[in-house]
Amino acid sequence: MKRIIIYIITGLACLVLSFFGLLHLQKVHKPVNTRNKTVQAETAKKVSAGAPLTNKNKAVTTKSALAASAALKENASKTATDMVLAAAASAQVMKVRAITPKKVLVKAGTVPKKESKNNAPKKVTIKNITLKKIPFEQLPGWNKSGVKNSLIAFRRSCKVFLKKKPSHPVGSQLIKLKAKDWLPACNEALSIDTTSEENAKAFFEKWFYPLELVKRKPVRGIFTGYYMPLVKGNLTRTKTYNTPIYGLPKHLNWNTVSKNRYTRQAIDKGGLQKKAPVIAWIHSPVDRVFLETEGSGVIKLTSGKRLYLGYAGENGAHYTSISNVLIKKGIMTKDTASKKAIERYLNNHPAKVDALLHKNKSFVFFENLKKPVAIGAHDIALTPGYSLAIDKRWIPLGSPLWLSTKKPHIQDNKLKRFHRLMIAQDTGGAIRGLVRGDVYWGSGKKASFLGENMKNEGRYWLFLPKHIFDRLTGSINKVF
Repeated sequence: MKRIIIYIITGLACLVLSFFGLLHLQKVHKPVNTRNKTVQAETAKKVSAGAPLTNKNKAVTTKSALAASAALKENASKTATDMVLAAAASAQVMKVRAITPKKVLVKAGTVPKKESKNNAPKKVTIKNITLKKIPFEQLPGWNKSGVKNSLIAFRRSCKVFLKKKPSHPVGSQLIKLKAKDWLPACNEALSIDTTSEENAKAFFEKWFYPLELVKRKPVRGIFTGYYMPLVKGNLTRTKTYNTPIYGLPKHLNWNTVSKNRYTRQAIDKGGLQKKAPVIAWIHSPVDRVFLETEGSGVIKLTSGKRLYLGYAGENGAHYTSISNVLIKKGIMTKDTASKKAIERYLNNHPAKVDALLHKNKSFVFFENLKKPVAIGAHDIALTPGYSLAIDKRWIPLGSPLWLSTKKPHIQDNKLKRFHRLMIAQDTGGAIRGLVRGDVYWGSGKKASFLGENMKNEGRYWLFLPKHIFDRLTGSINKVF
């Protein structure tokens, strides 16, 4: 009987020791789960009051008590000292297990985010295209190049943004932007001194991030040139000047009604007679197709006056490059298919002209600008040497782009490295691709040389205002 009483007293002592050990651990290590904390508190109250434990309470009692109870049943011959030591050892196990949950701070299956010293991401990924932020000093030629003329060109785009409603979309399929996204940078651009090279460079470094376009590796593309070609013409049709330059057709919805999309062949057969104004008459369809390719031009009239043509619209039909047609036929190669070579071939084979030109169903309409400038997208007057035609599906119009390519030198035709901050201010039927550009060179001998001979591989870095880039990272995949 005495031995039974000793066992009972020893068991109660183990239970009390375990209870006080649990209270001590609760003070030192706060439980992660607040629901368990509440249940444990209720259990403690019931134990101290002598109340019976429910199944729910039993689930959160310490393993020390369970170990002690099991020891009473399985080894009744142990001494009280052995039982106390067993309880103490069990309490040590409980202490380790109580600390472990504090390390699990996220749901199962997730990985805790690492703290970054610089919260701003270095690159973001959109549609498998990564925009990788790089320092200005890593741009090839940045430190040695001037950007004040680039700022002057950028200000022209800013004036367009400021006229639009803040919510008006001005982005691309790749980067969604609204007019208001440009306003902070544009307001400062329009207020600073454009004669200072130092101020201009400081402006771009303050407001923009240079972003490299990457698809597994940096994307490269082809860069060409265009200009305002000069052709002879007349305001009335004559035997010499019998090819019409059409203005935009009246009362026709070219973009939505497919039956109104007259092809080049249909137009050449008179499909637009009395449906579209004739601005002037020029010598040949070959001259006209090159005017369309450039998107602008000058007609020198027999009276000595000049008409300045600008792009007004298209018929909406599919564009096919004549150079690609000649390459596929084996007449030319990619290296030999220059403007001069194509023009020479067409002029030497007049019987083949219509069949070749009709392969390109697209047709461009013009307007009389009444001033000696070329007009790009958004009705912006283009800046020779600083305006770039891009594919607006990828690059937002108005964006600065740091261009690194080569261009031929007019004196010896040797390629020279060309680094410049361009502004995306125009588009073109032949300008397609993530990295593809057409540099506007203006008019004159040098412009025509560069427009006809520039065709080289290169890269560009897209400049986006810093707050725009930071906003993009909130909605797309971040890569630190």
